[in-house]
Amino acid sequence: MTLRTAAALLLVLAGASGCIPASVIGPSQHERDERDKLLTRARKSGVSAELINTVAPPLLPEEEQSIQKEDASCRSSYTWKNGLTWTGSILVAMAAGLTIGGAYATGLNDTTGKILFGVSAGSLAALGSGLVAVGGIVQQGFGDRGCWVR
Repeated sequence: MTLRTAAALLLVLAGASGCIPASVIGPSQHERDERDKLLTRARKSGVSAELINTVAPPLLPEEEQSIQKEDASCRSSYTWKNGLTWTGSILVAMAAGLTIGGAYATGLNDTTGKILFGVSAGSLAALGSGLVAVGGIVQQGFGDRGCWVR
């Protein structure tokens, strides 16, 4: 397996770790879940269906569509956050491995090899750190929009 193939495989695995979980919901779905809990408690305590529907009427089709759009947006953000964060972390780990490998693979007098390993490792670490930082920015937006992970 070549280094290029191994790197591509790691990137695919890192991206797959950001798969879309069904447990990511938007703020409206979270409110709906809380509302459903209260309605369940009211029904169990014997409150009439008429009173429940008056206090908390069923959602309109437009509201249902809005909930689905929010959920899809939150899942997309979550996927990007995970993909960027995991890919960046793997790149930083690869940079550390490359640095350690370079220290052992090059002779003490081989300055060119050491520089090559150092530049490669530094570039990987910088790219990985940048991806992790962007993942953190996406995470901030995820939380600011009121997205939840159940």
